[in-house]
Amino acid sequence: MNPPNRDIDARLPLALLQAVQQQDTPPELMPDEHPHSFFPHRLGLSGVVEEQIRQFRRLARQRRRVAETEVVALLELIARRSDAGAVFTAAGRELAGLYFSGPRGVLRRIARRLPLPLRQRAARSTLRTAHGTYLIAAAKVVETEPLEIRATDALTARVGEYSAACKLYGSLAASLLELSGLGRTTVAHTQCQRRGDDACVWRVEGDGGR
Repeated sequence: MNPPNRDIDARLPLALLQAVQQQDTPPELMPDEHPHSFFPHRLGLSGVVEEQIRQFRRLARQRRRVAETEVVALLELIARRSDAGAVFTAAGRELAGLYFSGPRGVLRRIARRLPLPLRQRAARSTLRTAHGTYLIAAAKVVETEPLEIRATDALTARVGEYSAACKLYGSLAASLLELSGLGRTTVAHTQCQRRGDDACVWRVEGDGGR
């Protein structure tokens, strides 16, 4: 696979760290309580992660990019967790929310009022644009029949076991389609280079794959 040498949209590591923080925050805590005081050993609640989140938020607002080596290190750190799959899935949802922030959020609300065929067309366009931004790979394409995302040498296929990191992009696709007004959609990771396939493939199943 290609050596790390690309710069990556800062929203990707931001989504990853926000997912770690979300996963490590106990749901029973009150909003005004400081979780790091109760659970100092949880990575997501550490001061280091909080500072990194602030840094990546600033970079994201400025539309800045970060070195690929930073993102690879973060992916590898998460991949070692026992709940890695859940964290990567949450990161996909976070990333979809970040994609639809700002002016795109207004366009999304308008698109949700369109007739179904137009919503489907807009959703496919969203998949292409968002994965063009966030899917780090040597080659990538969004096919329409069936609706699927295909990538070779995807960054997420480099790390961890059982292709857990690739859940990031499946979750991103499902969340984008839902936010685009197509309802809940299943996206299956049918092929993975981490498992020995020629490429990574995320296929949209059910009505969302029409």
